[in-house]
Amino acid sequence: MQIYPVNSITVFMMDTENGIPETHWVDKAYKNYIYKNECKFNCYITVDFTDDFNAQKDDLDIADIEKYFTTNLRAVCVCHLVARITTDIGINLEFYVDDVEEAIKRLNELEEDPDRLVNFDCEITEDEEWENVFEILN
Repeated sequence: MQIYPVNSITVFMMDTENGIPETHWVDKAYKNYIYKNECKFNCYITVDFTDDFNAQKDDLDIADIEKYFTTNLRAVCVCHLVARITTDIGINLEFYVDDVEEAIKRLNELEEDPDRLVNFDCEITEDEEWENVFEILN
C-alpha cells in the first residue's frame, strides 16, 4: 500500500481577491486517490505575511513554510499537502490528515513555540469526500 502517491504538481495562475495574478499549485495525484476516507480531516492553514511576527522575517520562503508544516504533521500522523493558494497577504495550504487529535496537538505545539517559523491560523473540518479541494483537483 502506497500511502503517498507520486506527486503530479500542476501550477496555475489565478487572480487574488484584489485582482493580482498569482501562481498557485495543486497536486493532481490526489484527484483519484483511493485512501481519501482514511485522511478525512482537512487542515486549512493560512499564513499572513503582514502579521507582525511574520513581517519581521525578511527571509521567509514559501517552500520552507510548506516543508515546515508537512514535516511537523508527518511526524505525528499521515499528512497530505494537496494545494497551495497564494493570497494578497500570504499563502493558504490545504492539508489532509488521518489523526485529527495528533494534528491539533502538534499545531498547538507549533503555535506556542517561541522559535516557530511563522504565525498561522488553522481551520480543521471533517471532509471525508475531500470536497474542499474538488474544484481545484478537477
